[in-house]
Amino acid sequence: MTHEHTTVPVISRSRLEFLVDGVFAIALTILVLELKVPELEDRRSVAALGQALAHEAPTFISYLVGFILLGVFWYRHNHQFEHFRVITRGMLALHFVQLAAAAFLPFCAALMGRYPINPLSSVVYLACVLVYSWASGVTWILAQRSGAMRAELTEAAYLRSRRRWLRGSLVITGLFTFYLIRLLAS
Repeated sequence: MTHEHTTVPVISRSRLEFLVDGVFAIALTILVLELKVPELEDRRSVAALGQALAHEAPTFISYLVGFILLGVFWYRHNHQFEHFRVITRGMLALHFVQLAAAAFLPFCAALMGRYPINPLSSVVYLACVLVYSWASGVTWILAQRSGAMRAELTEAAYLRSRRRWLRGSLVITGLFTFYLIRLLAS
Protein backbone atom coordinates (compact mmCIF):
# COMPACT_ATOMS: atom_id res chain seq x y z
CA MET A 1 0.00 0.00 0.00
CA THR A 2 2.92 2.38 0.50
CA HIS A 3 5.61 3.72 -1.80
CA GLU A 4 8.30 3.80 0.84
CA HIS A 5 11.15 4.54 -1.52
CA THR A 6 9.54 7.70 -3.00
CA THR A 7 8.27 9.50 0.09
CA VAL A 8 10.52 12.17 1.58
CA PRO A 9 9.86 13.27 5.17
CA VAL A 10 9.98 17.00 5.94
CA ILE A 11 9.90 16.68 9.75
CA SER A 12 10.28 13.84 12.20
CA ARG A 13 7.08 12.18 13.33
CA SER A 14 8.04 12.64 16.98
CA ARG A 15 8.55 16.43 16.67
CA LEU A 16 5.12 16.83 15.09
CA GLU A 17 3.56 14.51 17.66
CA PHE A 18 4.98 16.63 20.52
CA LEU A 19 3.63 19.80 18.93
CA VAL A 20 0.18 18.27 18.42
CA ASP A 21 0.01 17.04 22.02
CA GLY A 22 1.10 20.46 23.28
CA VAL A 23 -1.51 22.35 21.26
CA PHE A 24 -4.25 20.00 22.40
CA ALA A 25 -3.15 20.23 26.05
CA ILE A 26 -3.21 24.02 25.92
CA ALA A 27 -6.56 24.16 24.10
CA LEU A 28 -8.12 21.76 26.61
CA THR A 29 -6.82 23.92 29.46
CA ILE A 30 -7.93 27.22 27.94
CA LEU A 31 -11.51 25.93 27.76
CA VAL A 32 -11.84 26.17 31.54
CA LEU A 33 -10.84 29.84 31.64
CA GLU A 34 -14.32 30.81 30.47
CA LEU A 35 -15.83 29.35 33.65
CA LYS A 36 -16.06 32.12 36.24
CA VAL A 37 -16.92 31.84 39.91
CA PRO A 38 -20.02 34.02 40.46
CA GLU A 39 -19.89 37.09 42.70
CA LEU A 40 -22.69 37.19 45.28
CA GLU A 41 -24.00 39.91 47.56
CA ASP A 42 -24.78 37.33 50.24
CA ARG A 43 -21.97 34.77 50.17
CA ARG A 44 -23.98 32.40 52.41
CA SER A 45 -27.05 32.27 50.19
CA VAL A 46 -27.42 28.81 48.71
CA ALA A 47 -30.34 30.00 46.57
CA ALA A 48 -28.36 32.93 45.12
CA LEU A 49 -25.37 30.70 44.34
CA GLY A 50 -27.63 28.08 42.77
CA GLN A 51 -29.33 30.74 40.67
CA ALA A 52 -25.99 32.23 39.56
CA LEU A 53 -24.66 28.78 38.60
CA ALA A 54 -27.88 27.96 36.73
CA HIS A 55 -27.51 31.24 34.84
CA GLU A 56 -24.08 30.03 33.67
CA ALA A 57 -25.40 26.63 32.48
CA PRO A 58 -24.76 27.40 28.78
CA THR A 59 -21.12 28.18 29.60
CA PHE A 60 -20.75 24.91 31.52
CA ILE A 61 -22.36 22.97 28.68
CA SER A 62 -20.15 24.60 26.04
CA TYR A 63 -17.09 23.79 28.18
CA LEU A 64 -18.12 20.15 28.47
CA VAL A 65 -18.95 19.77 24.76
CA GLY A 66 -15.71 21.53 23.77
CA PHE A 67 -13.66 19.33 26.09
CA ILE A 68 -15.25 16.15 24.74
CA LEU A 69 -14.84 17.32 21.14
CA LEU A 70 -11.17 18.21 21.61
CA GLY A 71 -10.67 14.87 23.35
CA VAL A 72 -12.19 13.03 20.40
CA PHE A 73 -10.07 15.05 17.95
CA TRP A 74 -6.93 14.23 19.93
CA TYR A 75 -7.82 10.53 20.19
CA ARG A 76 -8.64 10.23 16.48
CA HIS A 77 -5.48 12.13 15.58
CA ASN A 78 -3.34 9.73 17.62
CA HIS A 79 -5.08 6.74 16.07
CA GLN A 80 -4.45 8.15 12.60
CA PHE A 81 -0.87 9.17 13.43
CA GLU A 82 0.04 5.55 14.32
CA HIS A 83 -0.28 4.68 10.64
CA PHE A 84 1.99 7.41 9.30
CA ARG A 85 5.48 6.26 8.41
CA VAL A 86 6.71 9.73 7.45
CA ILE A 87 5.33 13.28 7.38
CA THR A 88 5.30 14.90 3.95
CA ARG A 89 5.12 18.62 3.17
CA GLY A 90 1.39 18.43 2.36
CA MET A 91 0.65 16.44 5.50
CA LEU A 92 2.54 18.98 7.60
CA ALA A 93 0.55 21.85 6.09
CA LEU A 94 -2.73 20.04 6.81
CA HIS A 95 -1.62 19.32 10.38
CA PHE A 96 -1.17 23.05 10.89
CA VAL A 97 -4.72 23.60 9.61
CA GLN A 98 -5.95 21.01 12.13
CA LEU A 99 -3.94 22.60 14.94
CA ALA A 100 -5.28 26.06 14.07
CA ALA A 101 -8.83 24.71 14.31
CA ALA A 102 -8.10 22.90 17.59
CA ALA A 103 -6.54 26.04 19.09
CA PHE A 104 -9.54 28.11 17.91
CA LEU A 105 -12.12 25.77 19.48
CA PRO A 106 -11.91 27.34 22.98
CA PHE A 107 -13.00 30.67 21.45
CA CYS A 108 -15.86 28.91 19.66
CA ALA A 109 -16.92 27.20 22.89
CA ALA A 110 -16.87 30.53 24.75
CA LEU A 111 -18.94 32.13 21.99
CA MET A 112 -21.52 29.32 22.21
CA GLY A 113 -21.56 29.60 25.99
CA ARG A 114 -22.36 33.31 25.88
CA TYR A 115 -24.68 33.25 22.86
CA PRO A 116 -26.19 29.74 22.76
CA ILE A 117 -29.26 30.67 20.69
CA ASN A 118 -27.51 33.01 18.27
CA PRO A 119 -27.22 31.25 14.89
CA LEU A 120 -23.93 33.01 14.12
CA SER A 121 -22.26 31.39 17.14
CA SER A 122 -23.41 27.98 15.84
CA VAL A 123 -22.04 28.76 12.37
CA VAL A 124 -18.65 29.81 13.78
CA TYR A 125 -18.48 26.72 16.03
CA LEU A 126 -19.46 24.32 13.26
CA ALA A 127 -17.07 26.01 10.81
CA CYS A 128 -14.21 25.29 13.20
CA VAL A 129 -15.23 21.64 13.54
CA LEU A 130 -15.72 21.42 9.77
CA VAL A 131 -12.23 22.75 9.04
CA TYR A 132 -10.68 20.31 11.50
CA SER A 133 -12.63 17.35 10.17
CA TRP A 134 -11.94 17.95 6.49
CA ALA A 135 -8.25 18.70 7.11
CA SER A 136 -7.96 15.46 9.05
CA GLY A 137 -9.59 13.43 6.31
CA VAL A 138 -7.60 15.02 3.51
CA THR A 139 -4.43 14.32 5.51
CA TRP A 140 -5.43 10.66 5.63
CA ILE A 141 -6.02 10.53 1.87
CA LEU A 142 -2.85 12.47 1.08
CA ALA A 143 -0.78 10.19 3.32
CA GLN A 144 -2.08 7.13 1.53
CA ARG A 145 -1.58 8.58 -1.95
CA SER A 146 1.92 9.86 -1.21
CA GLY A 147 3.12 6.56 0.24
CA ALA A 148 3.52 7.96 3.75
CA MET A 149 1.57 5.12 5.39
CA ARG A 150 3.11 2.20 7.20
CA ALA A 151 3.02 -1.06 5.29
CA GLU A 152 1.05 -2.75 8.10
CA LEU A 153 -2.08 -0.74 7.28
CA THR A 154 -4.27 -2.87 5.06
CA GLU A 155 -6.31 -1.43 2.22
CA ALA A 156 -9.50 -2.60 3.97
CA ALA A 157 -8.56 -0.82 7.21
CA TYR A 158 -7.65 2.34 5.30
CA LEU A 159 -10.96 2.33 3.42
CA ARG A 160 -12.96 1.63 6.60
CA SER A 161 -11.35 4.60 8.33
CA ARG A 162 -11.82 6.82 5.29
CA ARG A 163 -15.55 5.94 5.11
CA ARG A 164 -15.99 6.70 8.84
CA TRP A 165 -14.30 10.08 8.38
CA LEU A 166 -16.38 10.88 5.30
CA ARG A 167 -19.68 10.05 7.06
CA GLY A 168 -18.78 12.25 10.03
CA SER A 169 -17.56 15.10 7.83
CA LEU A 170 -20.74 15.01 5.75
CA VAL A 171 -22.87 15.21 8.91
CA ILE A 172 -20.89 18.24 10.12
CA THR A 173 -21.11 19.79 6.65
CA GLY A 174 -24.89 19.27 6.69
CA LEU A 175 -25.23 20.88 10.12
CA PHE A 176 -23.02 23.78 9.08
CA THR A 177 -25.07 24.29 5.92
CA PHE A 178 -28.34 24.15 7.89
CA TYR A 179 -27.18 26.78 10.39
CA LEU A 180 -25.66 28.94 7.66
CA ILE A 181 -28.94 28.95 5.72
CA ARG A 182 -30.80 29.71 8.93
CA LEU A 183 -28.41 32.58 9.62
CA LEU A 184 -28.70 34.01 6.13
CA ALA A 185 -32.51 33.77 6.28
CA SER A 186 -32.70 35.77 9.52
